[in-house]
Amino acid sequence: MILDMRRKPLRLAPATAAAFALLTLLPAAAGPWAAQAREAAPEQAAGGGSGPLQATLEILKPFTYEGDPLLVRLAVFNTTDKPYDNAAGVDLLGGLQVVGSTGGSLALKHKGGHDARQQPAVIPGGGFFGVIQDITSVVPDVSKAGVYTLSWKKGDLSAPAVTVKVIPKFDPAAPYVAVMETDLGSLEFDLLTKEAPKHVQNFYDLSHQGFYDNTLIHQVIKGIELRGGDPSGSGRGWPGYVLEQEISPGLKHRRGTLSAIVSGPRQDNGSQFVVTLGPMDRYDGQLSIFGQLKGGEETLRAIENLPTSGQMEAPYYKPLTPVLVRSVTIRKAAGTGM
Repeated sequence: MILDMRRKPLRLAPATAAAFALLTLLPAAAGPWAAQAREAAPEQAAGGGSGPLQATLEILKPFTYEGDPLLVRLAVFNTTDKPYDNAAGVDLLGGLQVVGSTGGSLALKHKGGHDARQQPAVIPGGGFFGVIQDITSVVPDVSKAGVYTLSWKKGDLSAPAVTVKVIPKFDPAAPYVAVMETDLGSLEFDLLTKEAPKHVQNFYDLSHQGFYDNTLIHQVIKGIELRGGDPSGSGRGWPGYVLEQEISPGLKHRRGTLSAIVSGPRQDNGSQFVVTLGPMDRYDGQLSIFGQLKGGEETLRAIENLPTSGQMEAPYYKPLTPVLVRSVTIRKAAGTGM
């Protein structure tokens, strides 16, 4: 598949197939391929190589579910302005190395070798070729839940390691419980999968990735609410996306109700949450409710009573003593497994 970025954007291949591309390498600051790579691949290893070639290894998603495809992109660049003879080809999959959470290397099904006819015989100056591959087909054990470190090396050519998380698959039919560990104790919530499935799944995904670990509870208004889930701690942060609101008319805000922060018309911030500290009629029908406190009232009261900055500076009502969410752990409710 030959792609010319001067005419159209890069289109990714199906998850189950490998695909090669050859094109003129555009400047990283302005090139549309580079922009596509940054958008599609949150983590990319800088290329390495002692000669004219440089290799990169990218993960196309920061996480994947257990049993789902795990897509990576391997690419080899000609960093010079002269053509490079690639008649022998490069064994892209044969150079892949995967290390599991325990530090042991995972076995590859790939026996080595490659078909050079599928690769360009000559890589033009500033050009590259590569493959997008579901690596579960060559490293079956990587489909299990865990944290994996991927690297690539073939001869003198190498790409530094990147990390990917494989998390247990979310079950949209199951009830879940979230335990939020804070500096002042734990808060336990029943998550409302039926009423707000997209919000619960998003909370599940972010929690399993460690997104909420060591984030601030950045606002506390006694008798009203507390807010968290902002990676910047400023009250203006987000994960880079929004969610469509899920409003259930029958749900009401009361003490310990867990809802999403509104970011715009019919849209919610992708990570920020509010826990109400009493009945809040004005939020009913306006905020997406996706959980309710079931345990940790003592912790909630301790957070509620923290001295704050009041309205002196943004974020307003910021606790004078920082209180962190140390982690959020989500499990299926008792009796449903997991």
